[in-house]
This record gives sequence, C-alpha cells and structure tokens, in this order.
Amino acid sequence: MKFEEGIDQKYRKAVEDAVATIIEKGNDSHRTVAKAIRDSEMLIRIEPVSEVKASGVTGVINWWSTNRLIANEKLTVNQALAQIYIMIAKETIDAGPRGIEGTFVHEGRHAYDFAQVIASFSDSDLNPLSVFDPTMYELELAAHVAAGEYMLLVNKDEYIAEGLDLLILGRDAAGAARLWNEGIKARLRDSYNLTHDPDRQGVLASELLKLNDR
Repeated sequence: MKFEEGIDQKYRKAVEDAVATIIEKGNDSHRTVAKAIRDSEMLIRIEPVSEVKASGVTGVINWWSTNRLIANEKLTVNQALAQIYIMIAKETIDAGPRGIEGTFVHEGRHAYDFAQVIASFSDSDLNPLSVFDPTMYELELAAHVAAGEYMLLVNKDEYIAEGLDLLILGRDAAGAARLWNEGIKARLRDSYNLTHDPDRQGVLASELLKLNDR
C-alpha cells in the first residue's frame, strides 16, 4: 500500500501497525485481505471526519482510467488494488487501535471486493461466467461479518462492547459474545436501507464504481 503525500508519520505508523495486527490476530480471510493490501499499491488517504463523513470510506481513485485499464489489460487482484483508495478519518486513528483496526477490517474487505470486481471485469470477455459483481447488500454484509469475526478474535472488552453496540455481536445463552447475524441484518436494514430482498439489495458494485466490463 502507499500513502497520499503529506500524511503525518504518526498516521502512517498507525495504519501500518493496524495492518500488522490484523495479520497477526485475524483469521485466514482477514490475513488474505490485509496481506494483499499491504503488498499492493492501494492508496491510503487520511482526512478529517468532516470530509470523510464516516470512520472510513473506500472507492475507485479514477473511474475513467480504471475503465480504460479494464478495456485494455487483464488485471490481477493485486494490480486492481492500485485503482482503489481507502480514506480514513483522523479522528478514527486518534481514538486508538480499536478504531483503526475495525475500520481497516471493514473497509479493507470493501477494497478487496472492489479489486475482485475490477479484475473479473478485465477478464470478462474470456470468462464471462466468472464475473464478480456483488450488490451493496452483499458488500456490506461481508464487511460487517469480517468486522464481527475480528472483534471476537481479538476478544478484548472494548472490541466486544463496540460489536454489541453496533449489533454486529450478540450474546448466547451462557453470556458469551458471538456473531449476531440477525443483528447485522437489522443494522443493514435500518442504517443502510438494505435487505436480502432482491428489490432492496441496492446497486451492483460496478454501478457504484461506474465500471464497464470488456
């Protein structure tokens, strides 16, 4: 990954430390995503929350140039990640490791999924049946599950408390924290207006990113 010019060293180190911790403490899926991002040219941006409007957001750096690449080259996921940015709020990083790790797990899942979309679109003329183009519901469900699984693996009170507050985690009959699929679905419905209903799954990733296949 690379950082936008002018980012303070303390923010660079915080992101690098978060990625290293995710690789250390995460599951196979977390490690796959974090290592792919670490070893790619994906762009990291750091801005005030007033600009980000969230703890973090993910998108394509320039949809026009990405479409040109899709039309002319066969891209790997690693190469496609260079077309993606993650923007993280300064306040998220200032709040400590829990915030940046959780945000990076969530947004990193989006970044990896977006890169898969780009890579599959660049090969769609030869492999049309393998095109990957999830809906907004599918993207957010995957990112929330990834975040919840990570909270459980870290298993610290502040991580569990955040998961419970966000409805990503619940408790079983014995009081142990667990991934709460119904809570996640309720959060997606109430906060994102997304459900499993085909009419309420939101746009496809390609529409969100303004991408065209070959």
